[in-house]
Amino acid sequence: MIVVSVLLKLLGVGFLCIAGIGVMRLADPFQRMHAATKAGTLGAGLVILGSVISHGATDATVMGLLTIVFLLLTVPVAGHLLGRASYMSGARLSLRGDDALAGVLERSDRSLDERLAWLPAGTGAHGADAAQLRPAPSPKRHDLPAPRPAPVVSLPAIETVRFAVIQGQVPAVAARACAIARRLRSDLSAHVIIDTAAFECAADPASARQLIRERASEAIRDMRACMEGSGGEAALNYDEGDPERLLASSEPGRVLLVLPCEGWFHHQVEVRRDQTTWDPDGLLRLPMVHRGPVLFVSPDAPVPGQGTIVVRDRGEAHLPALLEWALAGDLWQASHIVHVGRGAADRREEVEAIARRFGCSFESRAVNTDDCSIPDDIRRPRAVILGQAPRPLRTSWFGSHWRRRISPDVPCEVLLMEAPG
Repeated sequence: MIVVSVLLKLLGVGFLCIAGIGVMRLADPFQRMHAATKAGTLGAGLVILGSVISHGATDATVMGLLTIVFLLLTVPVAGHLLGRASYMSGARLSLRGDDALAGVLERSDRSLDERLAWLPAGTGAHGADAAQLRPAPSPKRHDLPAPRPAPVVSLPAIETVRFAVIQGQVPAVAARACAIARRLRSDLSAHVIIDTAAFECAADPASARQLIRERASEAIRDMRACMEGSGGEAALNYDEGDPERLLASSEPGRVLLVLPCEGWFHHQVEVRRDQTTWDPDGLLRLPMVHRGPVLFVSPDAPVPGQGTIVVRDRGEAHLPALLEWALAGDLWQASHIVHVGRGAADRREEVEAIARRFGCSFESRAVNTDDCSIPDDIRRPRAVILGQAPRPLRTSWFGSHWRRRISPDVPCEVLLMEAPG
């Protein structure tokens, strides 16, 4: 019996080694999953069976056999579900023949890593030839030759629109992001994030985690209802961790991030224990890590349509390019551009040239401050464009909302982008 037990264990270890090599060496997630589930289950089962034979006790035999049955019942099901999720998310698929699931299951044309900008397009989960297989993007006004030299900083066309799903702030953000993505025919992704720092600062981390997850589930339901109402569809991304890391982007301009003007990824659950310093207030820090345009949407903003766009110039070199990028991407149907700046550091001439090129009337206003405020007599602009976020980077500062630093009564959208670096 000892010899049989040793042989079974050695055979099982051999299958486990094969499974490990397969996970490291096979070409795509589906082949690696096959190695992990088939060879791994067989190897683990043989090791357990050898242990049962060597032990010999009744209780050990029952426990070992139940463990083998549990493996045989659960691992294939888990492998099937993981394979289905990988296929639908666009994971790399190495085939020598046709894809039998084409037209049966909906499949993303780009992998999750590419959609989250973790890998450059064409080098990610679809392999090196993916960029050649993907149809070329339709020409947009970004590609039209300009009568003037290009600005100091140029931004590429929008490829992906991301929006944050935060409890209590979903409808306006989701509807706006869906409208932009539909107009530009770009990818749309919804990001449901839970800031794990909220758990660490809670008096009862377990109950805080459960409550925040419930609120996040409510936000997902609101988002899906909004998507159904608008006829759009978004790839859903759920993560728990640091929102600044999860929403970071490496290619300025290709990804537009749409955020609410308030709220955070603890989904408005107040579970912080006394005498802690963590404050769930980081929306204005996200443009620092996103490295691209960020559109702050307000539920009380004017409905999309023609209107006035205010460019608040504080000498940022990339501000004209951001304005041109927004107009070329049809974020708004602008009819009038107001440039607000001071001194020789502003870029009024470039802003005026861009306004004329897009058929907008132009107005220049001088101010004597270096902050992000605009004149009070500019009534209900459609949007304000900033070259950097208002400082300090706090949504609420001594009880005053951050938009009041722009104007006391401006219920408009705010497009901002920190200087590329």
